[in-house]
Amino acid sequence: MSALPNHYETLREAFDYDRPTVDIGDVNAGVVDRAFAATTDEDALREVADRETLFVASAGLTGPPHVGTVAQMFAVKRLHEAGFDAEFLLADYEKVATGGRDLDVVRDLADDYRVFLDGIGYGGRVRTQYDATGVMQTALRLAPYFDPDASIDVDAEPTEWVAELQAAYERDRDGPTDEATTTDFGGDAASLLCLADFVHPTLADDYDQTVFVLGVDEHALVRANEHQLADAPVDAAFEGLFTRMVPGLDGYPKMAKTIPGSGITMDQSPETVRRLVRRAAAEDDGAPPEESTVYAMQCLVSEYDAARLAELDAACRAGGEAWDAAVEAYADSLAAPSRAWPSEGKRSTHRGC
Repeated sequence: MSALPNHYETLREAFDYDRPTVDIGDVNAGVVDRAFAATTDEDALREVADRETLFVASAGLTGPPHVGTVAQMFAVKRLHEAGFDAEFLLADYEKVATGGRDLDVVRDLADDYRVFLDGIGYGGRVRTQYDATGVMQTALRLAPYFDPDASIDVDAEPTEWVAELQAAYERDRDGPTDEATTTDFGGDAASLLCLADFVHPTLADDYDQTVFVLGVDEHALVRANEHQLADAPVDAAFEGLFTRMVPGLDGYPKMAKTIPGSGITMDQSPETVRRLVRRAAAEDDGAPPEESTVYAMQCLVSEYDAARLAELDAACRAGGEAWDAAVEAYADSLAAPSRAWPSEGKRSTHRGC
């Protein structure tokens, strides 16, 4: 897991990203720094109180959320509780277009996500791509300027963490049972719709800027969409705020819905969640906070404030009884959201791994 801190530093240097160390409204800088690895523009975060800003997080619907996905939910939950407009986007059409998934299955899974978001106390907007006809109109408006063959030149070698993640997907990926072969056009259509998702809030909904809260592994979406708009007569203002990764179980670089055994997922029983938190602590084996799976989860999926996170940082570094007690307390804390996932009778029957 030591590859992950180096990945963050390399990413910031290679793409000229900032490390977010500022208050975002009432969200304390100590919380921000521990939850987010990078941002495209720290000044945009400083200005959120003076500009109409929408914070957007999203999830690809390949299966029930793991802790890394829940981290995106908690990020916009915290921002919404701080008084900002927030939206959680359920990218249902993306999985139909790029993965050939059955639309009804994906729509059922989207319903489960809605129930879960409500159950964890998220009070912001939730939308799907399916229902957002206005965004689809924006996609058609952008179509004349969209180049499906465009690519971004990056003068940087993949980091050790990226190489490990790619190898894990190639070796162990196990997608949803209804996944099917699709066409290149399906991928192009999904990319155009993604561009519209980024542009629509400032183009059509009167926001001054949109901040997309993404996992740091998805940072390239912001750059790709900026590239698509380079020659378009569109005035769209969006930035990226990238959460830290949750290292996976069993030595995997991250938790992933399509890598069995890599994650703690919200369809697991509270007892299983507790057991896996303890297992993660054992696998950490005295790792410092910046490399610890448990500490990453505490920073990303909790109600802890900056002072408590600082205490947990110190406890993690010291080890011993204080850290053991903190792990047990967090195991109980993380078990609570798992109760919000719909029961077996409501749950979508076709799931990703």
